[in-house]
Amino acid sequence: MAPRRYNLGRRAAAAAETRQRVIEAAIAVYRDQGLGAATIKAVAERADVSRGTVLHHFDGGEGLLAAVLDHALASLDLPDARVLDGVADPAERGRQFVAAMFRFYDRTSDWWRVFAGERNELPANPALAAATSRYEAAIGQFLAAALGPLAADRITAVTVGTLIAPTTYYPLLGAGLSVDETIAVVGDLVAGLITGRAAGHR
Repeated sequence: MAPRRYNLGRRAAAAAETRQRVIEAAIAVYRDQGLGAATIKAVAERADVSRGTVLHHFDGGEGLLAAVLDHALASLDLPDARVLDGVADPAERGRQFVAAMFRFYDRTSDWWRVFAGERNELPANPALAAATSRYEAAIGQFLAAALGPLAADRITAVTVGTLIAPTTYYPLLGAGLSVDETIAVVGDLVAGLITGRAAGHR
């Protein structure tokens, strides 16, 4: 009788499928229960796997959170300098930057509710800190591209960064502005600031 031949490709695909199912289950649990209250048991039940399977793939809660955050950063389609291609006017580049950031917040609002809302209330977590650093670096590069030479102007960079933060965007929506109205209002503020600061630096 010939020895049994294992299809390693099929086993690897099954393992990858299980891993992805657990990640998707974890995302759902985080959204439903929050990061602080989520447990490996709840994720395993949602994924219809054993707790041991989750531990096998991720080594524990921190490893699972790191995998979820990696998945989120890869799938969120962070805005970048490509949206500025062909836009030469500094004020219009500022408006495009605001629009891209606020459209990003709009399409990722579920993620913001889960992660941004809790990150300052949780114990120190290396996975969350690393993901936050990667996100902030990417957005910082986008801001620098949008501002061009004015990125070196501390007042401009800090003010624009504050105006396009989620802590500006969500309260404006909560006060009744639509996404388009919020983009228009903050876009005008950023464009005016850029125009004024550029004139002062000539």
